[in-house]
Amino acid sequence: MQSCRDAADLIARVRPDFVLLELCNERISILSLDKFEEPNFGAAVAAIRSGKSTPFQALYSWLLAKVATNLEIKPGEEFRVALRSAQQVGAKVVLGDRLVSVTLARVWGGLSIWEKLSLVKNLTWTGFSMLDAEALTKEIESMKEADVLTEAILEFGKEYPGMIGPLLTERNLYMVYMMRKLAAHASSVVAVVGAGHLQGIRENWESAIDIEALMELPPDRPLRRRLIKLGALAGSVLAVTLVVRFVLKRRA
Repeated sequence: MQSCRDAADLIARVRPDFVLLELCNERISILSLDKFEEPNFGAAVAAIRSGKSTPFQALYSWLLAKVATNLEIKPGEEFRVALRSAQQVGAKVVLGDRLVSVTLARVWGGLSIWEKLSLVKNLTWTGFSMLDAEALTKEIESMKEADVLTEAILEFGKEYPGMIGPLLTERNLYMVYMMRKLAAHASSVVAVVGAGHLQGIRENWESAIDIEALMELPPDRPLRRRLIKLGALAGSVLAVTLVVRFVLKRRA
């Protein structure tokens, strides 16, 4: 993947003091992911019925695995490459994203009951409408010149406007806060983040940031505990889903 080569080349050239990754402690296992198996839809339904997962969690896990299998990729490969590259130049690796449980709790908490039902329906439709590997790869490659993830989030935000803040804007601010902390104690920092965050990070580099407000949880505390169980899949799946759904809609 070109993004993996880009991350490795940049770290090798800059030889930074710190490498910040768009990951959090709840997703750290993605750095040692060796095997990625696609769960079937029946398993997702069973997890919902047993109470082990919310519909949001189970369908997102199933969908991410389906995308990863179709494209023959494992989620987070750029981060694993960046970790190895950082180790080679002696850079310290820092997890710079907000806890995924907080992000997903704020996303879910910001939706109305009808939006939640609609979201579950759309996730299911996206999974069953998946293009084959060749077609999906071709569509994504054709849009590489644009910021596909940002376009996908904004498109998705037309249906679920409450998602854009927690999913994109707030995480931009959180990562800016983390980068500025590192920059105050280093001669150079390399951050490996998704393309969808770049513009927001640039625009908010000088912004005042209330970090405590960004970490506040909605009242539903049990949901937070269930979201943590999503582990390494949770953060990647939302971005993957938005892009896939955007691709499918673009083809329609």
